[in-house]
Amino acid sequence: MSSINNHWKLIKTVLPQHTDHAGVMWHGSYLNFLEEGRINALDNVGLSYSKLSKNGFEIPVISIQLKYKKSFIHGEKILMLSQFKLENKIRLICKTLFLKSNGDIGAEAKIELVVVRKINDSIKLVRELPVQIKNILLSLEEGPKISKN
Repeated sequence: MSSINNHWKLIKTVLPQHTDHAGVMWHGSYLNFLEEGRINALDNVGLSYSKLSKNGFEIPVISIQLKYKKSFIHGEKILMLSQFKLENKIRLICKTLFLKSNGDIGAEAKIELVVVRKINDSIKLVRELPVQIKNILLSLEEGPKISKN
């Protein structure tokens, strides 16, 4: 991952519902956190996922790689750093690091997504992104806007 300036940040706390019987963060919780991170970043560039969906578009996951390095436990804080990249005009790549409070990497993820359009009962891959959606995805790639105040 490159410069910290273009990372989307989300801080999460591992709660009891995120853990297994031993108090270790359950593997499925990572997927929920990743989804929250993506939806949060979209909101921050001015597009709510619900509005996108109401307009007939979805951005489903088509591939996920998740590498677990160090366990998170109940009560622990997680800093998620995510970067987005639009590849081949239609594929959105999201790379996320799950960092422990000491800076160690607890896990890393790479998710690939595409934009699809729901038309009646069918779902079609969008091969030519509408300008507004393309601009939103490019804004994700740029990262959060830093205030100059």
